Amino acid sequence: MGEDGQIRRDRVIIDTDPGIDDSMTILMAFGEPNVEIIGLTTIFGNVTTEYATRNALLLCERAGHPEVPVAEGSPEPLKGGEPRVADFVHGSDGLGNLSLPAPTTKKVEESAAEFMVNKVSQFPGEISVLALGPLTNVALVCLQLQDKAIYHAVCHARG
Repeated sequence: MGEDGQIRRDRVIIDTDPGIDDSMTILMAFGEPNVEIIGLTTIFGNVTTEYATRNALLLCERAGHPEVPVAEGSPEPLKGGEPRVADFVHGSDGLGNLSLPAPTTKKVEESAAEFMVNKVSQFPGEISVLALGPLTNVALVCLQLQDKAIYHAVCHARG
């Protein structure tokens, strides 16, 4: 509870590679009254980064939160090479090959790392990053902030 007596909601960025498992986590987070999802950032893992972004936009729309920004992350590991995806588990689209229509909303222009850096700067000490997939975007944030005093985010890795 905040000083003003209002219930404080945790500000969360979910860094995700939304296949079936992450989709359930994201939908549950949208339903949690003490969580304010301030953005989804995407990464390869269960699917390619392009499909991860598509799925994140669809999830925001389906959850009734099309206003939540989605920032696309790195399409490959830091050391380069082709990312491995789990299409044998989640289907080629990451959502069990449901053939859902394309999202009507668009991703934001800034990259996932830029989005996280901007939000951590905007809300120092108030952001939690829930990392559900590979940590490439989080590593890029660390590289950008290595010499800055605003390096104040809590990171929970669960992927």
